[in-house]
Amino acid sequence: MIMSSKSEKIIIGLTGGIACGKSTAGKFFQELGWELTSTDQIVSHLLDNNDEVISKIKSRWGDKVFKNFGLDRKAIGKIVFRYEDERKWLESILHPRVRMNWENRVKQSEAKRNIIEIPLLFENNLEKNFDYTICVFASEKTQNRRLLDRGLTKEESNDRIKSQLSINEKSQLADIVLLGGSSLSFLKRQISYLHAHIFEPHALNYSHAPKKKTDRGSPK
Repeated sequence: MIMSSKSEKIIIGLTGGIACGKSTAGKFFQELGWELTSTDQIVSHLLDNNDEVISKIKSRWGDKVFKNFGLDRKAIGKIVFRYEDERKWLESILHPRVRMNWENRVKQSEAKRNIIEIPLLFENNLEKNFDYTICVFASEKTQNRRLLDRGLTKEESNDRIKSQLSINEKSQLADIVLLGGSSLSFLKRQISYLHAHIFEPHALNYSHAPKKKTDRGSPK
């Protein structure tokens, strides 16, 4: 557990459904001075540079997931979002390495405000590692539309959405919910308010600080 002391630093776990706007939310926090760690970026680095990970994937799936001397993310996606056993196998390879990476970053960080973007935060029971968790919410209809706009088929979009907890479940588990289904400016205003009125160090001494949830959604 790396949950911080309130007198030292604030560590936030940021999550949400696919195509709900969590990466955009992370960037908005970063603009306000938060130190952002994206686990998606850590995964990308591992898939590009970690010889052990690349070797294990090649042994499992062969040359069909390679393209231009590197891993073909689209080919991997078609496998892991269609077959749950294959997804769980890949997660067993990646997740321990990813967690070690972001935990070390937080421990070594001198920043007072740290935010870690983790798509599968609740699926992996990581909420106790953070002072607070934030979920970015968008309706499943919005998720599907955004994924279609990214070039995925309807079937591929549904596979990706169904591979995670539903956005309603994630929202119920989170300490704070941001609405990511509308405009970028609206999402940014919500984050600016949180930054100024909730997560400023002195603000956590006041009654408007959010209550940390424990036991899968029950407040302290």
